[in-house]
Amino acid sequence: MKNDLPDLEDTNYKIIQVNALLSYVSNDLVDLSNAVESGNNDDVTIQASYMDDRTFFTCRTALDLIEEIQKDVEACITAIDEVKKHG
Repeated sequence: MKNDLPDLEDTNYKIIQVNALLSYVSNDLVDLSNAVESGNNDDVTIQASYMDDRTFFTCRTALDLIEEIQKDVEACITAIDEVKKHG
């Protein structure tokens, strides 16, 4: 069963990467979030247009890493559930 578990050091490193990536684009994301919360579609369009390719690619990378982290966590939960069933 141990071979099925993700490398938690690798998972932790992914979490650190996500934190760094989101910090890198935090101002852009805050401005876009504020525009979305205002409910004004024109503001959302304006803020989104200010975001350059760097921001979008950084967010895409962060989302990909978050998906990998989610799979790692799900693998751990599955392993814990299996131990509970058979333990």
